[in-house]
Amino acid sequence: MAKAKVLKIPARGDWGFAEVETEADGNIPLEAMQSMVGGWVERWELHGHSLDGLDLFLDEEGKLKEKSYNPKATILSMILLHDDCIVGDAFVCGSDAEGNSVGLTESQELALRRRLSDLGI
Repeated sequence: MAKAKVLKIPARGDWGFAEVETEADGNIPLEAMQSMVGGWVERWELHGHSLDGLDLFLDEEGKLKEKSYNPKATILSMILLHDDCIVGDAFVCGSDAEGNSVGLTESQELALRRRLSDLGI
């Protein structure tokens, strides 16, 4: 089975890159995404700072579930023009031309590493 690289941003602890199994077409399955955030997924498109084409996923009901504040994901998302805070675990992956969730390319991983370093997170 194929693997895709994602950036995991837990509410507690350090962020890190991980590999997740994909479907035969290279898409990250919904069940894997739900497992990473611990619930229904909500997708935020990231823009600017070489992060175009990346999506941040979080638990759609995280606030209702009173999940822990996620400062790293909040900083990454707010700096990219979203005006909200994120709770619970989050992850970032790529998006193909059809809007499917796919693994990060090497250049996307490098852009994320640079951006997170620039933000001090």
